[in-house]
Amino acid sequence: MTREHGVDPVDDDAAAPERAARLVRTAAAPEDRITLTDEQEAIASLAPGHGAVLVLGAPGTGRTTVAVEYAARRIEAGLDPESLLLLAPSRDAAARLRDALTRRLAAAGRGTRAVTPVRTWSSYAFDLLRRARVTGPLRHLEVAPRLLTGAEQDTVIAELLEGYAAGLAAAPDWPADVAPAVEARGFRREVRELVDRMSELGLEPGRLQELGTAHGRPEWEAAAVLLQDYRDRIDLGMAEAFDAAGLLSAAVRVLTERHPEDPERDAAAQAFVAEERDRLAVLVVEDLHEATPAVHDLLSVLGRGRDVLLTASPDTTVEGFRGARPDLLARYPGVLDPDPVPGAAPPASPDGRVRVLTRGHRMRAEVQDAYLRVARRVRQRTAGVERTRTETVPADGDGAVRAHVVPTRAHEDQLVLERVLRVHHEDGVPLDRILVVARSGSRVAALARHLEAEGVPVLRDAAGLVLKEEPAVAPLLTLLDAAGALAEDPEAGVEDVLDPDEVVGLLTGRYGMASALHVRRLRQDLLAAERGRGGRRTSDALLAAALLDPSLAGPEHERHRALRRVHWMLRDGLEAARVPSASPETVLWALWSASGRAERWRSLALRPAEHANDRRESRRADADLDAVVALFKVAERFVDQFPGASPESFAVYMESQDLPVDTLARRAESGDAVHVRTPAAAAGQEWDTVIVVGLQEGVWPNTRLRGQLLGATDLVDLVTLPADAPWPTDHRTRLREVRQDELRMLAAAVSRARRQVVATAVRAPDEGPSDFLDLVDPPERLPAETRDAAGVRRLTAVPDPITAPALVGRLRRVLEAGDEADTDEGVTPRGAAAAGLAVLAEDGVTVADPRRWWGLLPLSTEAALVGPEHEVVALSPSRVETALRNPLDWVLYHVGANAGGTLAQSVGMLVHSVAEHHPEGVPEDVRAELERRLPELGLPEGWITEIEHDRARGLVDAYIGYWSIARAAGRRPVAQEVRLLADLTWGGTTVRITGVVDRLEVDAQGRPFIADLKTGRSAPTGAEMARQPQLAAYQVAVRAGGLEQVRDDPATDPALRAALAGLDRPATPAGAALVQLGAGTLKTKVQDQPALEDGDTWALEQVFTAARRITGPRFLALHEAGARRCALPSVCPLCSEGRQVTEWPR
Repeated sequence: MTREHGVDPVDDDAAAPERAARLVRTAAAPEDRITLTDEQEAIASLAPGHGAVLVLGAPGTGRTTVAVEYAARRIEAGLDPESLLLLAPSRDAAARLRDALTRRLAAAGRGTRAVTPVRTWSSYAFDLLRRARVTGPLRHLEVAPRLLTGAEQDTVIAELLEGYAAGLAAAPDWPADVAPAVEARGFRREVRELVDRMSELGLEPGRLQELGTAHGRPEWEAAAVLLQDYRDRIDLGMAEAFDAAGLLSAAVRVLTERHPEDPERDAAAQAFVAEERDRLAVLVVEDLHEATPAVHDLLSVLGRGRDVLLTASPDTTVEGFRGARPDLLARYPGVLDPDPVPGAAPPASPDGRVRVLTRGHRMRAEVQDAYLRVARRVRQRTAGVERTRTETVPADGDGAVRAHVVPTRAHEDQLVLERVLRVHHEDGVPLDRILVVARSGSRVAALARHLEAEGVPVLRDAAGLVLKEEPAVAPLLTLLDAAGALAEDPEAGVEDVLDPDEVVGLLTGRYGMASALHVRRLRQDLLAAERGRGGRRTSDALLAAALLDPSLAGPEHERHRALRRVHWMLRDGLEAARVPSASPETVLWALWSASGRAERWRSLALRPAEHANDRRESRRADADLDAVVALFKVAERFVDQFPGASPESFAVYMESQDLPVDTLARRAESGDAVHVRTPAAAAGQEWDTVIVVGLQEGVWPNTRLRGQLLGATDLVDLVTLPADAPWPTDHRTRLREVRQDELRMLAAAVSRARRQVVATAVRAPDEGPSDFLDLVDPPERLPAETRDAAGVRRLTAVPDPITAPALVGRLRRVLEAGDEADTDEGVTPRGAAAAGLAVLAEDGVTVADPRRWWGLLPLSTEAALVGPEHEVVALSPSRVETALRNPLDWVLYHVGANAGGTLAQSVGMLVHSVAEHHPEGVPEDVRAELERRLPELGLPEGWITEIEHDRARGLVDAYIGYWSIARAAGRRPVAQEVRLLADLTWGGTTVRITGVVDRLEVDAQGRPFIADLKTGRSAPTGAEMARQPQLAAYQVAVRAGGLEQVRDDPATDPALRAALAGLDRPATPAGAALVQLGAGTLKTKVQDQPALEDGDTWALEQVFTAARRITGPRFLALHEAGARRCALPSVCPLCSEGRQVTEWPR
């Protein structure tokens, strides 16, 4: 055995106890060691007792490397890691720093540590408060401290504003220029900003009111009232909660406050502070330019008199909108000098305590030049910063910077896609080495969606995702709310707690997975089964009720799978919610367990991604699992915070969260995926290629002044600036400061690139590029062919992206062209195209598989639509005319390919429903019900709504007018919405007529009369009425005993059975009529069809002709003179825009 295997050699002649093998660390390979430059080495090897040292350097100069090496060497020199604290601005930055330190120590043979000395600023402050509760001055807190998330903070503010509006509390006296904005959603953002800035500064509401009075700021006086209520609400219900900004101020207070009124607490505080200062001997602070004033206050307490290494790059600050103050770097390192001691030597000279790194290791020369053009526009007041811009030597190798202008946002999206794929395929850059960066989170989301839609895997920053909007979370919250409400009210139905859109969303979401066609078919099954039972519920009501009772849809069918899946979830969730000890966690777990998605998504997420489709499914499952884990983390915290809270309260809580919900639940990392982020989310990392999107005027730079409505920025300056410094409250100064922040973000974005930067903007009549585009790529650098005579950048022609569908299209065109000429390699173009398509199909690109190409395969079936001749052909009277006029329209309607419903149809359905409940009666009652139900149309306020409401009123008036016409003809109503069922056999074919009669009447001779209500404006001619197909089919069904069959069916409603029993001659129709409610005539227009006589066979012939035409498998397309437009012209061979569905486009 040798040392190369990591085991000590064994001496066979030695005594047994001394010969036992033991595991030892393998020595690090020489290549694991990082070679430092001379300037880095001088910093990393600083001797103990050096005091505070500030390291400045442009991006890519190795600041993090130096910080890690310095920390590792101090540990290797014997420093207890517990005495070392590394601080970083964000969780991601801390994780990267922690990983780098772990690798460095492992390379030196020290292994890893259970306790890491790396924390974020907020994490350290939180840990300090937690320990202060156990052994220090916060022992009075009954509950352990916790972080108040931004979403929770937003909810508290929203509730306060709603309470003011409802008169539940005395509202602040807002000044006239602020009051109109209070109800706007953006006002909460202004309040949050003021709260955060006050928390950072440690200001109390009373002090804000004093400052408002002293400086003539009435908005501060009013805001002080709201903020006092905010503090009271937090102290009352969440005393242990600290917002992110307040954590740091609270930590500073723990380290500095004394409590003379409570000697015991004061002694504990002093002992705690002394122990903390004795424990921390060395501080390493990464990216100090992102620090807020509260962070600087904390460092001044912790670092005074200690060895402190601080790194910064003020030109690339990205957290300015969160209060970062790079200008405060001017205080360092002197602010950390120890307090002077009588007789002691003075502090060391600043010379050598501000170090500048000048050797670049990331940006190539072209990229660095672009960075410098941006950075030189940033004004700094910090010593040494200018030198980081001019003295940095770029990294070796070629680089490229290019800016593009396109005419529309859609072109910009396509250009980003094309650049990503070209860099990936032609330059060989892995997708995860490409960054697409945009100024705002909404633009990031839009770009990510576009890339994902084109099959490009994307990794987004999880911090910007609103949990309630995640596709895997939203259905769980909907079902959680429904289960809780149904458990609380046993009398309620699903339709009472879920609206139709929510029901459809559950069926089509990540758990139901139904298509729109599946939902349509399900509605049809539900309606058919309901009419068969004699019921009258709408498809919306049935769809909701079926979530608890799937049998409402009739016999189980493959297309009911989505319904059954959602039913199982709601059923188990409801059972869990009915348990007395139910909590949001237990009900969520029941819903999740019943979904059956856990193992399915887990296997998809972990499955080797051999094909493109596999990779997309794997990423989707990965994201879904991450979202569900995050939801359970939030639910756990909610239950801890609000013991005994109901499941509905958690659903309401989540629904109120308009901000991303912070969670420590880990999200899985995606492998080969493009990163799409904001500048802040990309900070501290590097990529080969960076695509900077949207350098538009008004977008980037976004010079909207933040925190101006309530003066948050003015407040910070008033409190933090020296007493003799001018107070920069004028508009021009503020705009300049905001522009500086925007420049820093652009500098940060550009400096993420090693080799290549691409910048884009849109130039259109209503928008244009900002001057930031020319900073990245100045016009004078442009090749002659890319600019016009005036030197203006020309619009970029966006090439076709190298996507699988585009490539398949090109290959198919070659294959179709039929060129058999040999190439130099002896392969024909068609052969090469076929081989390429085969490779793509094997890799999972489905559109490359010829078995999926329309037009090349035979028809899927030649079977008749309704099966063999001996089977029954079902036919509705309302569709007989369509089957006769144009069988193609009938089959399109049958398979759900007809156009969607219109507003006119919605109005008609509403009037039919009103008429159903009022066969006759008091006209005022009918009109009153219509007015009560008009809101069901869901129309917004406006003149169009008034027109439609007036039309509905006219239809109801026409219906009321019909009553007197029917009475004058000697008829009285029997029932409304009467089911009709009759089987007809003729010539070996059986047709089952199934339909619903709008209004069934009886004449003086006891014969049934059928009235069909029409709400449209078109009507048949008088000549056509004699053989109108729909009415004729109704009369044929009545003569065949259709009403008697319904009367004798035990499932028929007893009241309807009694009404039908009153017909003396139920099989002898008295005729039928179309009641044209929408004709717009002064008197209701009624179009009668005479009663069928015994010798009339034309109506029967119509029914069976229609039945023959719809059995298929081929359907005629007919265009009659004056006929309506086809339901779907694109598939009608007679329409100008139509073609055969199996035609291969050439």
